[in-house]
Amino acid sequence: MHGPQLFRLLSWNVKPESFPSVSPSANQKLVPKHQASPMASRRLPKTCILEVERKFRSLAVPQLTQYGGLPHFKSLKTLPVKVIHDAYYDKDKLLSQSGAWIRKRDDIWEAKLKKGGSFLNSRFEELSSIEAISAYIRRHTGINESESRNFGLEPIAVFTTTRNTWIADEEFRIVLDKMDFGHEVGEVELQKTLLGVDGHDPTEQQKQAEMQLMDERIVDFMKTYAWAFTLGATGKVTAYFEWKRKNGV
Repeated sequence: MHGPQLFRLLSWNVKPESFPSVSPSANQKLVPKHQASPMASRRLPKTCILEVERKFRSLAVPQLTQYGGLPHFKSLKTLPVKVIHDAYYDKDKLLSQSGAWIRKRDDIWEAKLKKGGSFLNSRFEELSSIEAISAYIRRHTGINESESRNFGLEPIAVFTTTRNTWIADEEFRIVLDKMDFGHEVGEVELQKTLLGVDGHDPTEQQKQAEMQLMDERIVDFMKTYAWAFTLGATGKVTAYFEWKRKNGV
């Protein structure tokens, strides 16, 4: 299996005065300021954020450490514990049935658009701008409401999560979430910003190809470190609805 190509953007900060001042000679032509160079006319690339994740039920070890099993993680960084307040929104299941999750996380709107995979193996494109989220909701529900009115949506699930997070082997994000209604679920995630070409959005074919590579890498990662994970997860929103049903909430 070939891993995804890695791209790096380089930039230089060079002060104008570091270049010598050169006066045009008789054979040189001055380019009028209103004429743009070919590079200047090239449009900036558009981007999208891709996220691929695979769920697990819980950790298979009492505490996740770099040397907790064989083989060892190449590296493992523990991030601060976070408390997250989530409210998921929908309208007559129009969004969730189309594979979109619209949520307000700590008062910030987010949209996760399903791009294939299964329940345990999820592939998403993420939207974070209010304009993009509003346009998506309007396109798929016909509702045209402002952010202040929750885009015309209704809350369907509200809960608080305590999240433990680790970064393994420099790039794989491992999260373990414990919800206030008693459920626990974990995920191994990869995220990538995909660039389009010459001002265009990345194509659906580009997105699918990149997410396939990302998923294959997560599969290999979880097989390599199988000692760390217990499989057979139930998603947090599904578990929330089950909890409400059982408790008559």
